[in-house]
Amino acid sequence: MKLTAAQTKAYHLALSGSKHVIVYGGGIRGGKTWWLLATFISLASKYPKSRWLLVRESLPTLKRTLLVSFQRFLDEGLAAHVQDFNRDTLTCTFRNGSQLIFMSEAYEEDKDLNRFRGLEINGAGVDEVNELQEVTFRKLLERSGSWTGCQGYPPPLVLATCNPSDNWVKGIIHDPYMAGKLPPSWEFLPALITDNPHVPASYLKSLRENMLPDDYRRFVEGDWTAIQRDNLFADAFRSEYHVSSRAVFDERRPLIISVDFNLHPFGVLFGHAWHDSDGLHDWSFDEAEIPQGSLPAMIELIKQRYGAHLRSAIVTGDHGGKAGQLALGDRASHYLQLQRGLGIRDTQIKVPNNPPHTVSRADCNFLLWKSTQVGGRSEVLVNPTTCAGLLRDLRSVQVGADGSLLKKNRRDLSQRADLLDCWRYRVNTFHKEQLDRLQRR
Repeated sequence: MKLTAAQTKAYHLALSGSKHVIVYGGGIRGGKTWWLLATFISLASKYPKSRWLLVRESLPTLKRTLLVSFQRFLDEGLAAHVQDFNRDTLTCTFRNGSQLIFMSEAYEEDKDLNRFRGLEINGAGVDEVNELQEVTFRKLLERSGSWTGCQGYPPPLVLATCNPSDNWVKGIIHDPYMAGKLPPSWEFLPALITDNPHVPASYLKSLRENMLPDDYRRFVEGDWTAIQRDNLFADAFRSEYHVSSRAVFDERRPLIISVDFNLHPFGVLFGHAWHDSDGLHDWSFDEAEIPQGSLPAMIELIKQRYGAHLRSAIVTGDHGGKAGQLALGDRASHYLQLQRGLGIRDTQIKVPNNPPHTVSRADCNFLLWKSTQVGGRSEVLVNPTTCAGLLRDLRSVQVGADGSLLKKNRRDLSQRADLLDCWRYRVNTFHKEQLDRLQRR
């Protein structure tokens, strides 16, 4: 099958070696999988004895999608260039010694990603990367370029296809692309069904007539905002008011470090909070999620980023972190360990009792609403480049019928809420008194 104009553009970009990460997609039936396979087949041909990994979320999905498309390539002439296709290991070896290795992520069975350890490849391709975990994507970045046994050593390369999603792909790829802030070696190329001339007009007509409006906008028109969620925690959040690159660290103001102690990962949010004659001000300008819930790693990260400003910093967060923990050989609380590790005074730790979720939601939304009022000078600002995780939580975390946060399924990024929790704790510590006064007026 001849490549479409959009596929050809993405194909030549991948083979040029000018980009290390290329994400192609944004809608259904845009020819994403065909592009992915065609590109890696060409790379395998161009670089003898090279090794390329192709990943899908689960083995059943891999077999009914990616492998079905690959079989079409074999049937249409590729088989003449294949030395062996081992159906047990799902490894296709070409006559020039190159290999395509098909593998499932299978995250639920392998959360430590052991299957990727020691894997030496020149590059990787992910079909529907929005269905994978971000840690898997990062692991593929790590492993790409590790194989040195090929001829004409190619640059490390990770290719991915995707559909619009309200998860980490939107946060680290699509939104930075829209803002013109993707890393220089990364590229996002939109691919819609309208870019594919092989799709029958009758099929397009059927989609228009039968799909729900939001689904049509999302999967056919490629609208990444057409993902509706009910009962959002931050239902007063508005991107046009609350997303701003003005939210940056100001050395004239105390650094506020807000932490959330979950088992995996820990969350930490850096910001400013102050009140003046203009109103309430709340800035979020940096964040981190600490893998494996490692307190030493959190301490080291804070010191590396803001060590010169810790003398005036204030730490706040989850009141539950004050409970005794069996760590570092004693029963010191997490906050006492933070105090020791950061070398700060106990007066720099301010941790009031956690408010109920319903109260916290009311306070946070009142603060968000207050910052949208005409003529007001209050502001809630989140930096879009450095606080993608907080923005993800503000846009996606929901509450249940009883008003409590939905955060039981740790695999669902919209239910982690770690960075939202960090922000809630800062609001409770630094804005609660003023919010109560304003709401009584």
